Amino acid sequence: MVDINNIKSSILQDFRKGLVFRASQLTEKYKISRQALHKHLSSLIKEGLIIKLGSSRKTAYYALNTGKARLKVFGRKREFCKRVRAEGFHEDSLLKDIKAQAGFLDGLTGDAKTNFDYAFTEMVNNAIDHSQTRFIDIKVNVDAALISFSVSDTGVGIFKNICEKKNLASEMEAIQDLIKGKQTTMPERHTGEGIFFTSKIADRFVIESHQKRLTIDNEINDIFIEDIRFKTGTRVFFSQKIDTEKNLPKLFHQYANEDFKFSKSSVSVKLFTESNLYVSRSQAKRLLHSLEEFEEIILDFKDVATIGQAFADEIFRVFKNDHPEIKIAAINVSENVDFMIKRVRLESNADH
Repeated sequence: MVDINNIKSSILQDFRKGLVFRASQLTEKYKISRQALHKHLSSLIKEGLIIKLGSSRKTAYYALNTGKARLKVFGRKREFCKRVRAEGFHEDSLLKDIKAQAGFLDGLTGDAKTNFDYAFTEMVNNAIDHSQTRFIDIKVNVDAALISFSVSDTGVGIFKNICEKKNLASEMEAIQDLIKGKQTTMPERHTGEGIFFTSKIADRFVIESHQKRLTIDNEINDIFIEDIRFKTGTRVFFSQKIDTEKNLPKLFHQYANEDFKFSKSSVSVKLFTESNLYVSRSQAKRLLHSLEEFEEIILDFKDVATIGQAFADEIFRVFKNDHPEIKIAAINVSENVDFMIKRVRLESNADH
């Protein structure tokens, strides 16, 4: 006899055995009304745990949300495209339009839906507020494995905009600042967190503007910057698996302090020179630009073979002495990098 309070979990366990069911089979098994069963099934579908196959009451049946089941239901790619006028537009209305498409987001796990909602509205809002464009082009695609979207405009260009507002020398420096987080050209209206967290929650995140493409590939844990043919405005692309287990609240917590403020930044050191030589104080200062706003800095030395004494000294002695309250951690360090960091820290301790 199944506990009435545990019917939903019991139904899910049945599906996890690899079985498929018609609604009539479940009402008979659990001795509940069709209305009560519908409530449980709708909840499981909304959470992305099961999917419905078939359209009419006579042909419909339900199965666990797996790649094979999704392929059968959603083998054909679903696409949503729309051009909107930027002035006076609100990003949440676009999200409502997408969700109004029958079955468009079916098959996504609860986490995938939350991540998509956040990333999509943040990127559309950025285009509305920052790009100075007349129109924004939106495209969303869903298939049996992935959900992706792009937001394109013909405005000033994100890297150029950051350069001008932050008084930086090049769009390369703008990219370097952007990936640190907390970088915004409109502090009165934005925290600068949207792109940072969207880039972290995505499987793949791309920004193209003017002659640069920034790609953050979290599947292989790497970042790339490439030269491209000149592109007017900005195009942002986001993709993730529709059965992702990435959890947005956990990500927020990972980069927050006990007061729930965005306090931690993770920076890929290899992006801060084009020569593969990390030797000068000026390079280190460029890396450290704006990082004084954080309580903790994680420097990722992946693919960095070695660093110079001046580079290390500027970070681990000069900057640290100027900001003793900030924690600086180095990860993915080679033997040579580790030696130089320890040498500088030892000298710094000797000074005190």
